Amino acid sequence: MTALLRSLVCGAAVAALLAAPSRALAWGTAGHHIINLVAVRTLPAGVPPFLADPQVVFEVEAVGAEPDVLKGAGESWDADNDPGHYVDVNDDGTIAGGIALDALPPTMEAYAKALAASGKDPYSVGYLPYSIVDGWEQLRQDFAYWRAFSYLAEHGANGDDRAYFIGQRDLRQDLIARDIGYWGHFVGDASQPLHVSIHYNGWGDYPNPNGYSENKDVHAHFEGAFVRDHVNAGAVVNLIKPSTETAPAQALTQAQISAIVGAYLAATSKTVPQLYEIEKRGGFAGGSSEAVAFTTARVAAGASELRDLIYLAWLDSANVGVGYPRIPVRDILDGKVTPGASAFGGD
Repeated sequence: MTALLRSLVCGAAVAALLAAPSRALAWGTAGHHIINLVAVRTLPAGVPPFLADPQVVFEVEAVGAEPDVLKGAGESWDADNDPGHYVDVNDDGTIAGGIALDALPPTMEAYAKALAASGKDPYSVGYLPYSIVDGWEQLRQDFAYWRAFSYLAEHGANGDDRAYFIGQRDLRQDLIARDIGYWGHFVGDASQPLHVSIHYNGWGDYPNPNGYSENKDVHAHFEGAFVRDHVNAGAVVNLIKPSTETAPAQALTQAQISAIVGAYLAATSKTVPQLYEIEKRGGFAGGSSEAVAFTTARVAAGASELRDLIYLAWLDSANVGVGYPRIPVRDILDGKVTPGASAFGGD
């Protein structure tokens, strides 16, 4: 991509963000680009080498703002997708007073049924946990196909099959870059405290013994201009600790990945009072060192979580199956079965 085209893409992204309402945005272009960039550039050794390719890194970074750039695509698109950027967590740490973050329902359907008991639905309180879980499961499957196609590109039964798998491997690499970039946006959203709280635009009509701000502009300023002016990738990288993820012995269950996502959301939710304390002291208006440190730490939390979830998806991709009928990836890599193109729709 030329420098001119890159500048046009970035300009369009900024224009779209400025034109859109703030409720379903988080971090703005700068924050999402930093989160995606730092995450992919701090991946542990052992991930597929194409993830270090400069063009892939650029694509992952650039696509980070895409879910916001696309806002305004149409009434149906906006109504269906906007609530996927947030979840309204109560002060007691639950969603709608009844759903604990450490016991998330396994599916959106189950989530909707649980919310109905409180007269709510996923579109009124948000469904960010499922944006993250669904994206992670998709990435794990992306990586599973990449593993299989990479092996079969060299070990396919004949020349025609090997040529087919080379093409499928290369296509999957493009899809992985796009999928990480787009999904990374929602992982990043979940590190923004005001996207994991009922107090998303000022404290709102809730008990307020600490006198926290009712300023509805606090959300937009914090995640947009403040990040742009005070946070940079170098400072974020300095806060990233080495990943401690290890290869699962068997495929992670729905409950296990939901628990990881729930814990991440809970940790972000707990920082909401700290944000309002800083705002009360004028930290975000004046650019205090406390405000800069807090914001940088929040952006770093998003980058670190995204890095770990990408790596975990890669590690766990060896434990699932591909093709139809399902073939265990390990059986392909161990040479126990050498499927042809027809097992992957190449008939």
